[in-house]
Amino acid sequence: MENVIVSWSGGKDSTLALYNLMENSDYCIKGLLSTTSQASGRLPIHEVRREFIQAQAESMGLPLYDVPLPEMADNNTYEQTLQQKFDQFKSEGVFTIVYADLFLEDIKEYRDRLLAKSGMSGLYPLWGRASNTIAKEFISAGFKAIVSTVDTEKLPADQAGCKVDNNFLCSLPTDVDPCGENGEFHTFVVDGPIFHYPVSVQPGIQFTTNNGKFVHVELIEV
Repeated sequence: MENVIVSWSGGKDSTLALYNLMENSDYCIKGLLSTTSQASGRLPIHEVRREFIQAQAESMGLPLYDVPLPEMADNNTYEQTLQQKFDQFKSEGVFTIVYADLFLEDIKEYRDRLLAKSGMSGLYPLWGRASNTIAKEFISAGFKAIVSTVDTEKLPADQAGCKVDNNFLCSLPTDVDPCGENGEFHTFVVDGPIFHYPVSVQPGIQFTTNNGKFVHVELIEV
C-alpha cells in the first residue's frame, strides 16, 4: 500500500480525487496539504478561510498539513517552503503527492519538476478524464458544494454562492469548463460520502479581489 498526501483546495476536484483514492486499496491517505496566506488566513485565489479547510479535514478524519506563506510570496519562496514540507513527508514515509488536475499540461509539468527536486512524485487520479464527466460524477456521488469564487470575465457575479448541482452545470456558458479548470470558478465542498458530518457553513456577503475581476462569497458558520 502506497502512502500519499492529497493536495487540498477544499473544492470539488480535490474532493473527488480523494474519494477515488479512498475507494482504492492500493493507497493509504496520510493527510491533506494546503497553502494559506499568513496575512489573510485564507487559501489564495479561493479565498476560503483556513478554519473551514480545517473543518473539512476534521469531518473526514484526516490531518491537515497547512503551509502558511508570506503575503505576496515569490515563486522561489513558495518552492522552498513546499520543499521543506516535502522533506517532512519523506521522513514520515510519504513520497507521493496527489493532485486533482485534469488537463493543463504546463501545471502538471511544473508540479512534477518541483516534486522531482525533492525526490518525490505526483499522482493524478482525474487526469485526462472529461470535465463534464467529472462534474456529473461529483454530483451523482452525493457531494454538496458552494461556488466560492467566480471570474467575472467568464461568469456573472451572482453565481458566487450558488449550489454546485445540475442546474448550475446547465447554466454554464459553452466556453466555461464544467469543472472550472481554467480558473473560471472555484468551489467549497460542505458534505458528501467521505464526510462524517456536514461542514456547517453558508454563503454570506460577497467581496472582490484583483480589482474586481474575482468575486468571492464569504462563508460563515451556520
